[in-house]
Amino acid sequence: MNRKRCGYRILLALLLLAGQLLSGCGAGILSAGEDRQETVLLDGTEELLVAVNVDGTSPELVFESVWTNRSKFWGTLLFRGLLMADENINHVTTDLCEQYAVSPDGLSYVFTLQSDVLWHDGEPFTPQDVVWSVEACLKAQETNGYVRKGLQQIKGVRQFLEGKAASISGLEIKGQDLTIRLEEKNDSFLACIAQLAILPKHCFKHIEAENIYASDFWKMPVGTGPYRIVSNENNEAVFVLNENYTGKKPAIKQIRYKVVDAKAPEDFDFTLTSDPDTISRYRKEADYEVIRTNNLYYRYLLFNLDCRTGENEGILENKKVRQALMYGLDRRSMINNLYGGTALNMDCGIPEFDSWYVKKDDDAVGYRPAQARRMLEEAGFDFDKTLVLTGYDTDELSVRLLEEIAACWKVIGVKTEILLSNSYTTDKLFADADWYDIALKNLAAVNYSEWYYEYCGDNVLFSEIMGKHNGFDELLERLDDAKWAYEKNELYREAQSLENELVYKIPLAVVPQYVIYRRTKLEIPEMKFPNMWYYYDLNLSQWKIISKNGTQ
Repeated sequence: MNRKRCGYRILLALLLLAGQLLSGCGAGILSAGEDRQETVLLDGTEELLVAVNVDGTSPELVFESVWTNRSKFWGTLLFRGLLMADENINHVTTDLCEQYAVSPDGLSYVFTLQSDVLWHDGEPFTPQDVVWSVEACLKAQETNGYVRKGLQQIKGVRQFLEGKAASISGLEIKGQDLTIRLEEKNDSFLACIAQLAILPKHCFKHIEAENIYASDFWKMPVGTGPYRIVSNENNEAVFVLNENYTGKKPAIKQIRYKVVDAKAPEDFDFTLTSDPDTISRYRKEADYEVIRTNNLYYRYLLFNLDCRTGENEGILENKKVRQALMYGLDRRSMINNLYGGTALNMDCGIPEFDSWYVKKDDDAVGYRPAQARRMLEEAGFDFDKTLVLTGYDTDELSVRLLEEIAACWKVIGVKTEILLSNSYTTDKLFADADWYDIALKNLAAVNYSEWYYEYCGDNVLFSEIMGKHNGFDELLERLDDAKWAYEKNELYREAQSLENELVYKIPLAVVPQYVIYRRTKLEIPEMKFPNMWYYYDLNLSQWKIISKNGTQ
């Protein structure tokens, strides 16, 4: 789900930029509305300088789709949804809709859309944009699992995806009202809708939904959010206030992104990062505040049970082999050494810091190389064969993690070969799954259910790799319906027990993002920074620049 990183640590530089506005979707944006005057860019003293996590080799910043990672900071600036979650991510409020109503049986939702919203290019926002976004999101090559699962419960989706219907019968437009009808009640549906970014239908007239991520749209995205992008060149992008934004307008007039080589780092005002060296450095800087967020960014190994190479055909279908490989990894030492205490250890989908975590016996999940070797021998493992270990990230930290894994397995006599994938995304990795045995995967999850959704039989990508285990389908349905904490607690206990029994994945760590900002220049109101993969109200109207040059 993540674009390949090329070893760059992303920081921001304060550079001047002269930008000329262009027009049209994906090619620069004019001020929306009747009076389209050229935007005058600030000189850098009153703008917010933000570090962005992109491929530093690109001649332009090409932004990732907000349907995979909705909560990217730039996505919050540019896009809106029908609803918005609060900072506690427990409740939703209206955003692009003025109001909404839920039927007594919980099967119908009526959203009354705002009528005065304009896209950044001046085109009016319409209910058709919402319908198109739902349909395209379902057909796109890759979508956040939490969002996809919620949208799949809309009436008529199956027929639409199978090509038996030209549209989704559960979506109905009448004036500014959009009615969404579900097949069955889902108490989490509003939370799901709050995570769906609405995109402009008119910008994708000649682009099939399956190829939407390859569009030039992502170089200069068009949204309805509080900021609009006015320039993007030479690894620098500039966002200015959207004059036609209908929400609470931010106080900061301009935001600039910049990518520089980590060998020549310069100051910045705000960033989100999980890089341990960057976190360690700015913890020592008096001018900067470093805050750990409770986001769920999983790093884990995925067994390819469907591997049919001549070398290792069927070898990982033996559960004892999978267990032995898990016992053969000194996971805690690896993660602590590589991440320097910035990552959190885990042995299942519920991280140890959560109260729902069920503490495991160290003998059941710990490092036990001698037993691992014995188990492999008992399973008839051929030590002359080589396991192929892959991953789709090529940054220095990911490569070192793969090397640490291979070194651990060498201790128990298992030969490995590291082959990095040429694919950028999970779906492409799985589409060509006949050449590797085990993959290092990442998952930016909205909640724990997304981790467990990978086990479900209706998960198109994972069911072919891990096989189909319907126990999780039924379990997640009960989780979706659970209203009380004690119900969820019992269900998550069941989920942890079931995944420990299956051993389809080897959890390695949860890697939190850290908010780093220059407190001598930027004032952020007291607020929580919860799971940063979850789109929620950042309360940007309260962010203020208190010092133009960062000194007091």
